[in-house]
Amino acid sequence: MVFFLMKIRSKSRGFTLIELLIVLTIIGLFILAALWTYQLQVFKGRDAKRKADLGKLQRVLEDYLNDHVCYPETLECGSDFAPYLSQIPCDPVNSKGHIYYYSVSSEEGCKKWYKIFTTLEYQKDPIIAKIACTSETCGAFNYLVSSPNVEVLTSQLGEIFPPPYPPGVPTPSPGVSPSPSISPTPSASPTPSASPTPSGGPTSSPSPTPTPTPIPTPTGVPCLEGWHSCIADGSGFCNVTYEGAPGAVCSRDCNLCAARGCRAYPSCL
Repeated sequence: MVFFLMKIRSKSRGFTLIELLIVLTIIGLFILAALWTYQLQVFKGRDAKRKADLGKLQRVLEDYLNDHVCYPETLECGSDFAPYLSQIPCDPVNSKGHIYYYSVSSEEGCKKWYKIFTTLEYQKDPIIAKIACTSETCGAFNYLVSSPNVEVLTSQLGEIFPPPYPPGVPTPSPGVSPSPSISPTPSASPTPSASPTPSGGPTSSPSPTPTPTPIPTPTGVPCLEGWHSCIADGSGFCNVTYEGAPGAVCSRDCNLCAARGCRAYPSCL
């Protein structure tokens, strides 16, 4: 009996802390997904009302044009517009950028065109990409309708283009492009200074110009015929010289003088 009670108690133990955390995380993710889906549907519902309001205003303004030849100078949210409308519709949020901005010519006289701007909350609505409303053409807005006689993204005569930003909507400041950095001029490489001669060391002396060694005459045979040399003085002849002079040869060897590039001289026999 005791063993049976212990077995029942062991089977009825609660969840661990990790299991509770996993369950709470999954529940939290489901709640976040449900809130996002709900918020997305709210955005789309308000955007549908905006499109319906602007479409209704387009039809009403054409009726007004047929009766008055001109479009109205102003359209105030919530104001009376009888007999065409009980009152001018307002944006569902009606705050900051979520308004209906009515644009006509700023010049005096009959208003021949109009544009009505607003901002859709669902940014992935295909109509936004189709209209291609950007900050350069629509300011803080991303959706508009206009009278049939104008191009929606083209500036009209007397129009404040693009429309001014509504109160409370920050105006984007133009980005300042960074100035190109000036690359530093490479510094000139220092001229290597001459290494000083170590004190007390031997200094190199200029090499002496080698003196041409005279061609020796065979010893034991005196030169009785006289001495000649090949001097390149323009003539190229063998010239008379003296014993021991640079390039001096004995007359009996005058053919050696010719071998050096000098022409044979008649007296060189």
